[in-house]
Amino acid sequence: MSSVEDINKSILVINQNICLNIEHSKDISRGFLSQNILSQLRNFIEHIMLKIYVSDGNSIGSDRYQNICHAISYVDNHGNYKVLSRFHCFLQIVASHYTMSEDNSERLMLKYYEYLFKIKKFMFDKYQMLLLHNLNEFPIAIDHTLQDYYEKIACKIDLYDRTISNYGKTERFYILKKKPFFVKEKLYFEITFTAAKDFVSKSNRIIAFTNLDILDNYAVKLNCVEERIEILDFSMPILVVNHWEVSIRDCEFNNFMSVILGTHHAKVSKQEKTIILQILTNSGLNLVD
Repeated sequence: MSSVEDINKSILVINQNICLNIEHSKDISRGFLSQNILSQLRNFIEHIMLKIYVSDGNSIGSDRYQNICHAISYVDNHGNYKVLSRFHCFLQIVASHYTMSEDNSERLMLKYYEYLFKIKKFMFDKYQMLLLHNLNEFPIAIDHTLQDYYEKIACKIDLYDRTISNYGKTERFYILKKKPFFVKEKLYFEITFTAAKDFVSKSNRIIAFTNLDILDNYAVKLNCVEERIEILDFSMPILVVNHWEVSIRDCEFNNFMSVILGTHHAKVSKQEKTIILQILTNSGLNLVD
């Protein structure tokens, strides 16, 4: 059996364990279920990293620990695998050396659900591996009225996704909060943002919805389109974001350069700024990465 086949087998064994736990979610508490799944996640992600490492043409030896270390380093250095890299970083911190309480495990699983959802999609798109097939059955407490609200919003987002690109009013904002929600096994976001200015009132916060995973480290330009949905016999206005790009302000570039170079006289050329902003937008990396 080849190395890739061995790795695939290991991934599928761990995947089966996770899926069986979810399958029995009605018989056990969500906290205990979360404990069981968390105990498998680091091993699961590291084997996925190992698969990426080998599939990208890298050779491995007989030392399993060294193979995993090389795979982690490889994934960490490639921006297109940033979801795996960041998720693994979280798992190293909280799930490495001890078993957490049911309450803490439950809170973490609700936070990690988004990452598992993205990894499931990534593995199917890249390798046609169907993992976490029943992830949507994980018992996330959802208010049915709120879910109906999100479903109607998702319909509006999907409409613009299919027919319109880069349409609407574009302005620069800071993302204050990004909350994921799920409709029919698709990932969407409710984002809260404010104008990218030095002084902004708390009352000037805006909420919009999108299926775009917008970087929230820096100022961004957003295309916002006004829409309306019918909910509880009322017509409610909403904003849909259908295009975005990183748009760091000149003063922020200058401050960053002064920290790096130790001088306030350093400047970044317009062409260099454009290239940097395109890289940040397309890769999802930040300046530290």
